[in-house]
Amino acid sequence: MKSVVIDTPGQVRVETLPDPALPGPDGAVIEVRSAAICGSDLHFYEGDYPLGEPVALGHEAVGTIVEIGPDVRTFAIGDDVLVSSVAGCGSCAGCETRDPVTCVGGPRIFGAGALGGAQSELLAVPAADFQLMRLPHDIDTEEALLLTDNLATGWAGAQRADFPPGGTIVVLGLGAVGLCAVLSALTLGAGTVFAVDPVEGRRLRAERLGATPLEPPATGSAGGNRRTWRGRRHRRCRQ
Repeated sequence: MKSVVIDTPGQVRVETLPDPALPGPDGAVIEVRSAAICGSDLHFYEGDYPLGEPVALGHEAVGTIVEIGPDVRTFAIGDDVLVSSVAGCGSCAGCETRDPVTCVGGPRIFGAGALGGAQSELLAVPAADFQLMRLPHDIDTEEALLLTDNLATGWAGAQRADFPPGGTIVVLGLGAVGLCAVLSALTLGAGTVFAVDPVEGRRLRAERLGATPLEPPATGSAGGNRRTWRGRRHRRCRQ
C-alpha cells in the first residue's frame, strides 16, 4: 500500500509499505477513502517530536471495512466507518466511559508511531467495536472527518470549560479545533465567546460563527486587553 511517511523534519514522502495485518481477533482493516492533515502532524514536520524511525502520518480517516476478526460483533465487511483518532483497549474501566483518552493501559494515537497512519491506503484498527463508528447516511465524507478529531476535540474543550448558561468564555487559537470549540461553546449555551488569534482571516471566520473576535495584545505590552481576561464567569478554552 502507499502511505505518507516522515523520518526527517521538513521532508514528507509517499512510500510503498506492506499491507497491514489484522490486529488481533477483535480488529479490522479499513480501506481509507479520505483522510485529513492535523496540526499534530506538523509537530513531526517541524521537528517538535523526535523521530527515531519513519512514522506513517495521520489519525483522521473515513473508509470501508475490508477485513474483520472473528470477535468483531457490530461491524461487517463493506461497512462505511469513521475511525476514532485516539485508540483505547476497549475493555478496561476507562474505556467503559466510551472515552479512549481514559484507557487504563494508556491511549494510543494513529499516525504517531505506535499505530499505523491514516494517510494510507489501508489502516489496521484494533478493538474495532470500540474504535469505529458506522458512517451516518445523512453526512458526507468531509463532515465525517470532522467527527474523527477536530469537532470532537473542540466539543470536549468547550464542555471542560464548564461555563454557566449565558456565561463568557475565551477560545485561544482559531485553527480547525479552535473554530469547532467556538461553535461548540455557542451550541452549549455560552452568552459570549471571545475568539483570539493573531491571524485576521481566522478571526473573521469565528465572527461569522457568532463569536466576538479579538486580536491578542502585542508581545511585551504592559496591559493589553487585561479586562477581557478577568471575571469569575469567564472560562478559557485553549485550542
